[in-house]
Amino acid sequence: RQNFIEYLISDISTLEDTREELAKVRDLERIMAKISTGKATGGDLLNIASSIEVYQAIELFLVKAPIDCLNPLSENLLKKLEALKEVIRNTINDEIGAALDKGNLIRPGSNKNRDKLAKLAGGAKEELQKLEERYQQETGFQKLRVKSNNIFGYFVEIPKSLSDKMPKTFERRQTLVNTERYITDELSALEKDMMQAKIRLEKVEREIFNALIEEIKSLNEGLGSLSTELGMLDAFTSFAFVSWQEDFSKPNVKQAHRGVELQGAWHPLIKATLKDAFVCHDLTLTKERSFGLITGPNMAGKTTVMREVAIVQLLAQVGCFVPAKAANLGVCDFLFSRLGASDDILRGHSTFMVEMAETAEILRHATDRSLIILDEVGRGTSTWDGLSIAWALVEWLIDETKATTLFATHYHELIELIEARKSAAKNLTVETKSLDGDVQFLYRLVEKAASQSFGIYVAKLAGLPKPLLA
Repeated sequence: RQNFIEYLISDISTLEDTREELAKVRDLERIMAKISTGKATGGDLLNIASSIEVYQAIELFLVKAPIDCLNPLSENLLKKLEALKEVIRNTINDEIGAALDKGNLIRPGSNKNRDKLAKLAGGAKEELQKLEERYQQETGFQKLRVKSNNIFGYFVEIPKSLSDKMPKTFERRQTLVNTERYITDELSALEKDMMQAKIRLEKVEREIFNALIEEIKSLNEGLGSLSTELGMLDAFTSFAFVSWQEDFSKPNVKQAHRGVELQGAWHPLIKATLKDAFVCHDLTLTKERSFGLITGPNMAGKTTVMREVAIVQLLAQVGCFVPAKAANLGVCDFLFSRLGASDDILRGHSTFMVEMAETAEILRHATDRSLIILDEVGRGTSTWDGLSIAWALVEWLIDETKATTLFATHYHELIELIEARKSAAKNLTVETKSLDGDVQFLYRLVEKAASQSFGIYVAKLAGLPKPLLA
């Protein structure tokens, strides 16, 4: 996948052409679901044809691409889909508003019987025109007109001043202020034929449509494969586009490698907001030193570091480039996170109970091939209980789980524990500078312990009253 993304980035015109084509594709799986439940429309069928055309066009774009990550459709299936596309294009009317109930869903010229009925149902303009001309000649009334409306259907209309001279073969139907309206047996018969033709037309169009639906159903599996391939291409071109746009790099992923080695890594969403003001991070955790304890003040970026490491690992394992100048990574079996505060009061679970339950779930499943990020575990209870839990948890993760772990905390007592276990863990902090009571966050990740958490300074930033702060 990463080789494929590398190829797309090396040829931006191909990438843009591919994305432009993919933008024409609709949700094929949803369309197939509508077809199976009898709710498909003509537009859905045209979208199937369009999707087949898109795949054919993309095939030409990607003929030289290293696409081992895809499963190209077989030549046999492509021939069947090509034939289906032609049938849909030749059968379904692509004009706006075409629908079965309007009798114009099937493309004119695709079925002779349908065209004959459509001509009659459409008002038989030629027949009505001939009838109007004959009535004008028979009556001598050049102002005689054959018209219709939704209430009375078809009728003959003349000026009211001529009503006394109207032949008895014309039966009066309606009197208006300035006109009189009549019907004839001949006109009524023609109208009846047109109504019957409309009913027959709708029936014939539905039969043609249903036959096409059955043909599509017979290729359900093939269209599923088409949907999968287009979806994968959409994902990979999206990966390629964001990797090119945001200057992501190709990671070095090795199955046997353990830990993470990052140079100049960043959180993509935060950097998108901060632009060049974002300070990138370097981090190395190995199989031998797999645990990193992050201490330091709130607001300095501890959680940002942990989240970006998880994002880098996730993106690398789905085959995308990563937000870092360079990255050497192993393959994780699980990625666990325990961040933030949430409760489940409907079940009687406090925030601390939820925190402990999630931590327990992580410990039940994590292995030495997992990546774990934990934030402030143990803070929801008394100081000594919380510190005891956090201390024992750090030891457990180092000695038993041995997973690659980042653990952010304000329990500075844990710094001593890490110092005592230097061979398996390291202290990390996000650098700060303190001068005359003010603190400057430098955001750079360094391998040392924090001197303090600057909690009162953060409270000052939040706007607590000065006497309270004093």
